[in-house]
Amino acid sequence: MFNKTATTIFVLIALLGMNTSFAMSHKSTGIVIQDPWVRSAPPNAPALGAFMQIHNNTNQDVKLISAHAKAYGQIQLHRTINDNGMMTMVEQEFMPILANKKLHLKPGSWHIMLINPDRVPSEGEVVALKLLFDNGTSQIANFKVRKGKMMMKNHQHMKHSK
Repeated sequence: MFNKTATTIFVLIALLGMNTSFAMSHKSTGIVIQDPWVRSAPPNAPALGAFMQIHNNTNQDVKLISAHAKAYGQIQLHRTINDNGMMTMVEQEFMPILANKKLHLKPGSWHIMLINPDRVPSEGEVVALKLLFDNGTSQIANFKVRKGKMMMKNHQHMKHSK
């Protein structure tokens, strides 16, 4: 049979183990990337769009401040907006992800532009992007290249501005 001291030590060890386990679990689920993908494009495409869902499972607002990958001349954060009936892609300094919310990057909305690729990846290939957040964290996400629906049938109605 346990004495009072042994029981107290056993309970403390159990509680410490539970708290450590909870903290590790919570930390690993802070910012979660889901369904990362890049829209497939012809071999001569000057730019590609990257999309995903970013879940912020923390109690603090977070900003995606940049993305990096080898083999691209430039990578920009973008948002498509309706500017008096004309759909316009506007470069953004950051993408806000509110506390305990998600930001859905999708065609015709928030997205990442992969500009001047050394080589346009084929459907089924994977593009690794390092995502940097303003809270000092970063994640590498693997974006699978796949077909995506075009948002507009006539691309001359799309204008790009900064």
